[in-house]
Order: sequence, then structure tokens, then C-alpha cells
Amino acid sequence: SMAATTRLASGFRVEQIRKVQSRGRHVRNVFQLFIRTIVATFSLSSPYLPCLSFVMMQYSLQNEFYGIETSVAFANFAYFNIVMKQDYIGGQHWATVALEILNQAPPSCITVRVNWIIHGLVMVWSVPLKETKRKLFDAYQLGMKIGAFSASMYPLCFCSRIALLEGENLTLLSQSVTLDLKMMAKYNRHCAKLVVLDMLMIDELRGIDSKPFYIFKDSIGNDDKDIMNNAQMNHDYYLLVYSYQRRFISAFWAGDYDSAEIYCRSMLSLPSAKAPTLQSIYTTFYRGLIGFLRHRECQSEEQYGIGLDSIVKIEFWWQFSPTNFESKLFLLKAENEASLLNVDKARSLYEASIKSASDNGRIHEKGLAYEFMGNFLSSVSNDPSGARECMKLAHSCYLQWGAFGKAAILSMKHELNEADVPNTYPSLKHGRHE
Repeated sequence: SMAATTRLASGFRVEQIRKVQSRGRHVRNVFQLFIRTIVATFSLSSPYLPCLSFVMMQYSLQNEFYGIETSVAFANFAYFNIVMKQDYIGGQHWATVALEILNQAPPSCITVRVNWIIHGLVMVWSVPLKETKRKLFDAYQLGMKIGAFSASMYPLCFCSRIALLEGENLTLLSQSVTLDLKMMAKYNRHCAKLVVLDMLMIDELRGIDSKPFYIFKDSIGNDDKDIMNNAQMNHDYYLLVYSYQRRFISAFWAGDYDSAEIYCRSMLSLPSAKAPTLQSIYTTFYRGLIGFLRHRECQSEEQYGIGLDSIVKIEFWWQFSPTNFESKLFLLKAENEASLLNVDKARSLYEASIKSASDNGRIHEKGLAYEFMGNFLSSVSNDPSGARECMKLAHSCYLQWGAFGKAAILSMKHELNEADVPNTYPSLKHGRHE
């Protein structure tokens, strides 16, 4: 079906959108039915979703109908070019076509949904994530303005996720996400579940408990196990995969690499985990770092292979957006050189990662580069002062990020003294809902 759609689409020109848009009511009704079915299959991570999208796009091309309803098909086709063919250039092309279709029609709920697909699932690979976040926030504001309240929660959900993964200040982010959760609980409980998982990650990094499950009023439960059970019961595999990704990322930042690997393997056992998403960038990155570290600890060739595989993936994505991937690629390559005991090359790449992270405003990745550089120097140098200085700088970065919980873990692990550790930790009550 993908091949047939690609062949049919090969003769399509963007100019056709401007020539023919309107068709009879029966054609529009067919597309409305397609859209309802696609929304249902997406929430279930159904294997029929690609087929439905391809059939919808074929119907559009064969009937020369390019109304706003068809933008869903073109946006999905863009995403499945990435998922099924790793054709990121093709994905960008068809995403641009979908946006062109949207520009020809008044805004509606479809406009919001398609912008979320394009900017949240397709353009994250080629557009700086800060710009992607702005586009998604625009889609959210548009949805609220026209009354598409439920649909507008998806781009808002992705805004908070980008802010978290890109290293925005966690204290400020916690405040905004708390407000978002109240709105999501009212308009879109599926998004609320996803953002509660983000809030758990924020809490763990900050070393507090804001009790985000209060918004469900005991209808879900009190921890992520309840969300995972709910996802399994409702066959919501997107939510289930994200639950494992959240656990993996949290375990990584806590330095619990054994648990991180268990969660990652559980996640990868689910078929829907193979689809590239925003969060898969970070699971690939963090798993590669764990792989190289484990290789140095126990000479595991399997773990070294995981590290090398992460370099290949991040380097492939880097060509589409150096801004998004440069500091990650430098740090993975530094860890590879560290595993090969090439001290000078490793040091140079650590420093390159630190500079790139700093230039692009990723304070958390700057701290991560200092931390891993310190780990390496402590294993190869007779002078512990260099390694200790790296840990102090990492600690400072984590405090600037607002990750007081992560900073405390680092302080205890490396016995940083009071002169190294500013007394800036918040009490637990600061993050609680009164």
C-alpha cells in the first residue's frame, strides 16, 4: 500500500492544490469518515493506521480533491515516509504539502490536528526544537481560539515535553505544567495522562513530590503503574510506550543504569516502540551513553555495540538538524574514544559537546558532558582534581537547570563538600499542591 501510494503520488504537483479543492458533499463525507477512523486507530496504535492513511491519500489523488480534510492523509503520509522508509526528506516534502492545503482553508479542528502531526512528529528531525515548540504553541492557541479544545491539548502536551527534554528551567516548567494539567483534565484526559508522566519526571529531577495524580480525583490511581495498567486495559500502546520511556529517562538521570536497561528492553518489546518520535531521540542518546559506560566497566561487547549504534542513528539525524543533535553526537563520540582509551581525542570531544550544549542553551546536556568527562578522567588520571572539577561544574549546571534532586545524587556519589555545594535545595512542600 505504501509503494502504491508513492507511485500514485509521484505525479502530484503542489500547484494542483490551488486548482482543484471543492468536490461534492459525498466526497467530503467519505473523508470525514476516514478522519474519524484514523483518530480511533491512532489512539490504539493500530497496525491499520498506515493502510487507512494510504487509502485516504490515494482517494484524494484519484479524485483530485485537496480540501482541508485531505491534509490529514498528506500529514500521515509524511510521517510514514519516516517510519517505514526512513525517508526524512520525503517526510518534510509531504508535510509541506499538507501545510499548503491547510493554508487554502479556514482554520478548524483539522488544522490543529495536522499542525500537531507535522510539527510534533515530522519536523522535529529537521527544525530546531525551540522553533518547533513555538509552532506547536501557535497551534494550541489557534485551537483554543476556535473552540477545538480537545485537539489543542495535543500540541500543548508536546510543548511541555520539548521544554523538559530540551533543558528549560524545571522550576518554571513545573509551574506552567501544573496549570496545563488542570486544563487537560477538563478537555483531554489522554493528554493529561501523558503530561502527568512528564510531571513525575520533573518531580524526580527536582527532588520533590507535587502529587500530580490529584487531577484524576482517584479515577486512575496514584502512580505510573496505574497509568500503565490503564493503558494496557484500553490497548493504548502509545501511552504504554511513553510510560516505559519516562521510566527509562528518569532512571538514567538518577544513575540507576540497571533499571534503565530493564525499562528500555521492556519498551522495545512493544511493536509501536519502533516508530521514531521526539522521545526516541533521547532514549537513543541516553542508552548509547550507558552502553559505552558499561563497556568500560565490564568489557561488554554487546553494550559497546549499543553505543556504536546510537552514534550511527544520532549522526544520521544530525545531517537534518545540527542544532538539535550536535552536542549529543559530540558526547557519544567522546564516550567512544574514552572506551578506546584515546584520552586526548576524548577530552577534545567532551569539550566540543560542552561548548555546543552551551551555545544552544542546553544546560542539562552541558552538565551531562561535564559529568561523563569527570567519570572518564577519574578512571585514567592519577590527578583526581580534574575529575572533581568536572563534577563541580556538572553540579552547578544541574542547579541552574533546577534539577536539585539530580544535583543531590551527584553530590552524595562524589562526596562534594559544602564549599562545592551551594545551599539551594528547596523543601518538599514547595512543590506540593496545598
